[in-house]
Amino acid sequence: VIVGCAGLETYGPSALLRSVVVRPDYRNRRIGGKLVEDLLVRAQNDAVDTVYLLTTTASGYFAQMGFREVPRDQIDPAVQASQEFSAECCATARAMRLVIDTGGGRRR
Repeated sequence: VIVGCAGLETYGPSALLRSVVVRPDYRNRRIGGKLVEDLLVRAQNDAVDTVYLLTTTASGYFAQMGFREVPRDQIDPAVQASQEFSAECCATARAMRLVIDTGGGRRR
């Protein structure tokens, strides 16, 4: 049984976190957080220094993980050119960013 999933698209030193979802009956078990953490480790291992995401409903959740809202014009142009950013459904979504510290930690 698949209980959750998340995706990460890489664009050079930047990445786009997408489609984080957990089955309703499995929520509040840190599954989503673990999926995101695993992808952030993978991003760091792949020399990604900045991870972006778009959300219409979960900005508070991602803020707890260190993501901060960012104006779209401050997003890496390669990420802005992605299919996700060009989708009409994402036009009203909040953009968020997490800068990964090269020392192994995370920062804004």
